[in-house]
Amino acid sequence: MPFYGADVDQLKSLSKALANGASLLTSRARELDSLISQSASGQGGNWQGQDAQRFAADWRGRLRPLLERTTRGLEEASKSALTNAGEQSSTSTEGAGGSSGSGSGSAGSSDGGSGDSGTSGNDATTKTAANPNPGQPTPQEILDKYQVSDAETTNWPGDWDPLRFVVDQREVTEKEAELLNGLGPFEMNAFKGIHDDAFSTADDRFPSADRNDDQNDAFRHAYWNALMVKEFGADWAEDYATAHEQLPGNPAPREAMDLYNNEVGRNVAIANPDASAEELADLIEEAVNKGDTVVVGQDLLPHPSNEVPMDQTGDANNAEPAPGEDPEFNDESRTTS
Repeated sequence: MPFYGADVDQLKSLSKALANGASLLTSRARELDSLISQSASGQGGNWQGQDAQRFAADWRGRLRPLLERTTRGLEEASKSALTNAGEQSSTSTEGAGGSSGSGSGSAGSSDGGSGDSGTSGNDATTKTAANPNPGQPTPQEILDKYQVSDAETTNWPGDWDPLRFVVDQREVTEKEAELLNGLGPFEMNAFKGIHDDAFSTADDRFPSADRNDDQNDAFRHAYWNALMVKEFGADWAEDYATAHEQLPGNPAPREAMDLYNNEVGRNVAIANPDASAEELADLIEEAVNKGDTVVVGQDLLPHPSNEVPMDQTGDANNAEPAPGEDPEFNDESRTTS
């Protein structure tokens, strides 16, 4: 039987290889930035004099911008390959089944697709919200399953990192720091924009005085993850969001709620690879209103977000942390390792 189209797995592998190459260039550029800055300031640098000054000027004026352009080219190629993989997968699915059907976009599966609930299988451009919980896990099952172990923490950026001049130092897990150190300057700017957008859009759509444990919180985490998938890919988004929840002292209901809603957001973005940020926000809002996300109830368990009124959610600070399993990070996400 003849094969038409592209090999989806090979496209995904190509996308990851291109992303890893971009990450490697970014990492090496940051190392050179640090070394050159140390030499220029006399802090442990072994290369002084006019040659060193000329090289530093050439690095900043010509070589560094050239590396940045190359990195951006690799990143764009990576995203293009991933987009083509998604389009090929959608086309193959439609050709094989004649209808979109319901996918496996359940919470607990970071790469599950979504069915076109209530839409025609012939409308390939229709954006649909993923169904994160077709099996309807109970609140206790969510609380028990969605827990991660505490991790070692560090201050990021490091004391000698030039990023200290533009980014406030804060405590993060070591994995978070590793992933952040793998971002280039443009990616770092996008990362901050995603963070700010998640907070402001959540406040617009679900105003909340507290922002914790309620529908504002559920929307914010799901939308944050959806935007990270759109910008950095599903593997990176899953690794970072999971590592973030490993900060010690996180109350068990809040940790379960966040991990669950993070996954809902990623599944929505995976199911709708061409959706704009505004379309993703609409899909996440729909998921919150339908109860596809969860909030903390008065019993300190995570309940569907359409079952607990916003002014009657519980306070997870009244619950204790819970032991969790060590997460398995994707070694092929963009890191410095």
